[in-house]
Amino acid sequence: MYQKNALRRVRTFLAEKARWIRTIRRRVLGRKCADRPGDLHTRVTFRAAVDAVLPNTPELEAEIGADHVPGGNDVGLAEFVAIYVDHRFQLGLPRTRRNVELVKPVANVLDAAALKLIARGNNRDEPSDEWPVKLFDGTDVSPARIADVAGPFARLSPKDRLRAINVLDEIEAQVTLRNGRFVEFDGGLVGQLVVGFAELIYYSEWQGYPDVTRMPFGQDHANDPTTVQGWRQTGFPGFSNGYPCLRGYLGTETGPLGSGDVWTTIDDRGDAPVSLLEAPGRFRENEYDTDDYEEPYPEGGD
Repeated sequence: MYQKNALRRVRTFLAEKARWIRTIRRRVLGRKCADRPGDLHTRVTFRAAVDAVLPNTPELEAEIGADHVPGGNDVGLAEFVAIYVDHRFQLGLPRTRRNVELVKPVANVLDAAALKLIARGNNRDEPSDEWPVKLFDGTDVSPARIADVAGPFARLSPKDRLRAINVLDEIEAQVTLRNGRFVEFDGGLVGQLVVGFAELIYYSEWQGYPDVTRMPFGQDHANDPTTVQGWRQTGFPGFSNGYPCLRGYLGTETGPLGSGDVWTTIDDRGDAPVSLLEAPGRFRENEYDTDDYEEPYPEGGD
């Protein structure tokens, strides 16, 4: 039984690695098609990551309502995460004036983590084209094209993708260049990026901008909670503007902090209402008797 499992694991690993090498070769050669292979591979991989982190949850409909069924891919989150990463994170090449966009390398690192998971036999489900194809249900991308470019990460089941992201913590590289510069890579940062930024953006105001396919700079936000899926699911009422100047000092009439005229009352439920006052006030001596107090750790060290 053990030998059969080991042989199956080896066959699965070799098959997935062979597929991965073929997809890399096609991306490097840049076959002529409507979607360049590299671009579609990146899109498939990021969709797979978002699907694992923020999946559809139809089981919640009966419990808390239909608003809680859609996941990140239903609002194009994966595509925007890729745009965000390309705009906000770049790798500068030494001795050149070029920057390397990180979206495609991130997708390749996720594939490498998936291969490592498969090589160990730690995937619970067999890799399959069914998983990446399902990510594009309702789109105009053909299942054959998706299966053609999907890497090992996208072919894992959602829970196995999370296991592969966990493997990223073990992927590290340290290189000393000829000029003495030291370059270090920590795969765990990739996991933090695809998980942390997906969650952060999903529950942010991003979906409320008029054009969600580009960065929000220069766009006006309507601040309408009904237009943001993450806000509807959490009951967030929208953001409130800050104030450009100091509005006062918290305090009470009988307390040591806050003095002068009252600007507004914050809480009047107690005996001493909490208000915003004109001046900061100052600490006053209290009525505690400290005559018998002894310092437990005197400065002399005795």
